[in-house]
Amino acid sequence: MADRTKLNEEREALADEIDRLETVSGGAIKPSLPKVKLEEKSYTAPDDTALKSSAENELAEYRVGTENSLRQKSEAEKTELEAKRDAYADSRRSNENELEQRYADAVRAIDNDVVRRGLARSSVATVERGALEREYLGKSADIAREYNSSIAKLESDIAAVDRKLQDALNDFNLTYAAKLNQRLTELKAEREQKMQEVIEYNNGIKQKQAELDRNRAKTESDLYSAALDQADKETNIDKALSKRREEVYREVYKKMDEFLGSMDRTQALMEINNHSFYRQHLSNYYYNMLYDKYGRENRE
Repeated sequence: MADRTKLNEEREALADEIDRLETVSGGAIKPSLPKVKLEEKSYTAPDDTALKSSAENELAEYRVGTENSLRQKSEAEKTELEAKRDAYADSRRSNENELEQRYADAVRAIDNDVVRRGLARSSVATVERGALEREYLGKSADIAREYNSSIAKLESDIAAVDRKLQDALNDFNLTYAAKLNQRLTELKAEREQKMQEVIEYNNGIKQKQAELDRNRAKTESDLYSAALDQADKETNIDKALSKRREEVYREVYKKMDEFLGSMDRTQALMEINNHSFYRQHLSNYYYNMLYDKYGRENRE
């Protein structure tokens, strides 16, 4: 790129020098038309890191929303199960308290009967207390069996809620990763498409710019030739002007010869074939001589 820039600068310098030679030719002034500069598009393509960040930002609301929804659903389920467990526990305590109160009331009734009837009743009371205690213990065990099994099942379900939440989050992470990868692939494709569109647009601009430059140079050359012809007619010194024009062509040829001669053979061949600049500033004689030296001969 640096070599190409240097070559363009050297070519422009040569063009300026040739303009000066041609301007003093004869009695005509070489016209200089305004240059039209077409603007190319500029596009700085984001790198993969920037595209990933963009994809993550696009999916951020979806990710946070889904994760919050899963956690809220899990929390609601856990709260409902804990409420059921607590209700069973409260009911168990209530039944146990009620049973204990009935047992205490029954024991007091037996004790009161003993006091009322005397010691003769005490042995019977002992038997009744034993039977009553056995009944109490049996019913208490029934209550424990009835409620403890349900409470244990709810405790297990509550513990499973956190595991279910983690499993759901893991599954979602896989889904999210797939969506993120898909969006990243789409953004990369969009980047490639934009780059290609800019390249195609700028290539078209370059072609139009080259055509404008060629047309401008040709128009300047045509106007200059017409001015020279008119000057020939008006000054009535045809031979002097013709001689001067020949001198200019010869000087321009020397400058172009020096410029092309400073390049290697391949570069000189590309230069003279790719730029109409050399044809526009030489007569047929000098252009053919220059082309024979750097264009035609280099092809053999």
